[in-house]
Amino acid sequence: MVVNVYTTSATTDNLSRHEMLLWVNDCLQSSYSKIEQLHDGAGYCLFTDLLFPGSIQLKKVKWNSRLELDWLANWKVVQLAWKQLGIDKSVPVDRLVKGKFQDNFEFLQWFKKFFDANYEGHEYNPVDARGGEPLPIGGDNKSGSTNASSTTRQPLKTPLGSSKAISGMRTSSNYSVNSNASSNKKPISTTTTPKVQPAKGIPRGTVSHNDSSDVSKKSQPQQQAPKIVGVEPAIHNQVVQELEEIRRQLIESEEVLGCMEKERDFYFSKLRDLEIICQDNEASGQIEVKKILEILYATEEGFSTPDDVNEDLENSANRDDSITY
Repeated sequence: MVVNVYTTSATTDNLSRHEMLLWVNDCLQSSYSKIEQLHDGAGYCLFTDLLFPGSIQLKKVKWNSRLELDWLANWKVVQLAWKQLGIDKSVPVDRLVKGKFQDNFEFLQWFKKFFDANYEGHEYNPVDARGGEPLPIGGDNKSGSTNASSTTRQPLKTPLGSSKAISGMRTSSNYSVNSNASSNKKPISTTTTPKVQPAKGIPRGTVSHNDSSDVSKKSQPQQQAPKIVGVEPAIHNQVVQELEEIRRQLIESEEVLGCMEKERDFYFSKLRDLEIICQDNEASGQIEVKKILEILYATEEGFSTPDDVNEDLENSANRDDSITY
């Protein structure tokens, strides 16, 4: 059963933006660099599936889209799932999609409390859930660098219900690599010193430090390269084709719009001419039919007059040449 939570301005246990961002990236195994990037609703779709597996249709989610229509569609998916679950939180979609920090940060603060109240500690793999999609695409994956096996490690098993849990998780992730490096330095300095003579002019201990740093620098691109690319050729070609089709439709729409504007001005000028004739003959109350027909059937360059129009003009000359009104 869903536990609804409410927040007020008097709340004092809110986390900082950096702690919140760390928590989001750890839960979703994502590489968000700003809280505003959650404005497209895709992250909250994944969060909903994390809390209530199978309650939301992730197949309808538009991952990493740059179109506002897709963002609105994602939020509709979220709102529909929340309504069915009984979550009574009003989602300010109009403000969130603008990508402003304050609106997205306040909403994330509420969601963090909602998450803590409803998370049951079950296992979940967010990467598999979103079909291996990078989140967001082109991210620097700073959060993922400390979790080398982000796609294979077990999901969260315990709820992160307090700032202490977040700070502990942050310190452990930040210093996990450094602790391994420091542990490797000690055996190098003790075991290799009597056997290997360091190069002249280089103090002892700096050789192992440089070696380890060089190794880490060389290994980092190899781990991050697949995640930076992240786009298959087939998907790339499909996106290019869709973009070309959208451009073609846009050009056609602009041409149609231009023609419609010309027609609007053309017929408006006719109405204006008829209005002037009516005003000029307002006192007499009579208007020549021939003049009216000439205005109605007048053409501009590029237009051709139909044959039946010429016949109407000839017949009008044989009839009473005035209209009384």
